Amino acid sequence: MRIPRNYMNSHLASNNTSSNSLLQRALSRSSKNKRTSRTSLLMNAADNRKNLLTSNTASAAQSQKLYYNMKYHAEQVKNYAEKLTDAGSKSLFAAAKESGDVSEAVSAVKGFVSQYNSMLDNLKESGTRADTLYRTQLNSYSNIYASEMAKCGVKRNADGTLSVDEKALAATDADTLEKVWSGSNGFVSRAASWADSVAAGAERNMEAQASNAYSSLFDNYGNSGKYFNFFR
Repeated sequence: MRIPRNYMNSHLASNNTSSNSLLQRALSRSSKNKRTSRTSLLMNAADNRKNLLTSNTASAAQSQKLYYNMKYHAEQVKNYAEKLTDAGSKSLFAAAKESGDVSEAVSAVKGFVSQYNSMLDNLKESGTRADTLYRTQLNSYSNIYASEMAKCGVKRNADGTLSVDEKALAATDADTLEKVWSGSNGFVSRAASWADSVAAGAERNMEAQASNAYSSLFDNYGNSGKYFNFFR
């Protein structure tokens, strides 16, 4: 049977058109799937970066708060220590001896103890090698002077913190208070010296935390390289 040339050409053209149409649809689906996959990967990368930023920011904020409090309490320890160790004619103890009223000196002792305990708590929470060393040294000194402080109603606890028996403290005479809480070689002076180091260390840690929180984020982002690979 002879097939006319026009019919054969028409049939081949129809087959070619159908094949091209199928190929185009397949390519279209493949391209669509690639775009969808690329979009999904981009969205996941963005979510990961957002989560990392949130985590780093929260961690940095928590650390900043800790070191801010540590610095504050350490500086307060120093301030109370200055009041207690002032040996001038208008010192707390000179005024107490003259008036017979020890209430101002007692208030300074209580303030010192409160800030000292808070500083110890901050050092314990931090747990860094340097802060652990500061806490160890402070605990060592408080142990050495524990018996003297007990004469004024201030007890050293097992964890190194101090507890105040307010009635016993208020009943202590000015001479005893001065002997225990004043002087350049007493517990207060030694604690103040270490508190100065604690405050300086907290300041350095605050600066380091502020810097590291964001540099860490961008380091992780840059090392992945995935964002740019999506477009290759």
